[in-house]
Amino acid sequence: MTTTATLISAPAVEGGVAAPAAGSRAARRSARSRGRVRGVVGWLLLALAVVLLWPAQFGGLTGLTVVNGHSMEPVYRTDDLVASFRQTGYAVGDIVSYRVPQGQPGAGGRVIHRIASASDVDGETVYTTQGDNNPQADPWTIRDGDILGRAIVAVPGVGAGLTPEGAPLILALSLGVIVTVLLWGDGGRARARKNSDHRP
Repeated sequence: MTTTATLISAPAVEGGVAAPAAGSRAARRSARSRGRVRGVVGWLLLALAVVLLWPAQFGGLTGLTVVNGHSMEPVYRTDDLVASFRQTGYAVGDIVSYRVPQGQPGAGGRVIHRIASASDVDGETVYTTQGDNNPQADPWTIRDGDILGRAIVAVPGVGAGLTPEGAPLILALSLGVIVTVLLWGDGGRARARKNSDHRP
């Protein structure tokens, strides 16, 4: 039994040189093919992550806003970090993050309030917003282009010490972590394949 098992597993010898077993070559080809597929999928996921996490301030879809003040209590409180996502349109009742348009009081300021009303002006939707804890609507006229996104989730208290301008850093760090994991993981698999190919 032992001799038979040895003969079956022994590589064929042609001209004094051991020829690799066909099954071994097929296994290596299959492993390389799977590795390439994993690599392509990894890069596609990375591209998707970049699209989804690119900051809305720079034309992307995702925004982070640090709450400062009491106007949205009890929904949001000071230092809450609110993530928002850009949409093609918004509805009354949506909580949105936006920049105050140029030419209006406090232009360039960042606000996160609820849409109180929406109306059509010359074929364009114009919004009025109001903080949940404010007795009156905001004095600004907001359009879709001013809105950075609709609030989708908030993490209480983690925005302490983080300015609104610094919030995109969190998105950049998130992208960095994703890139590192994908590249390191792919490199680790490549090294493992290389080591296995050089084993006697």
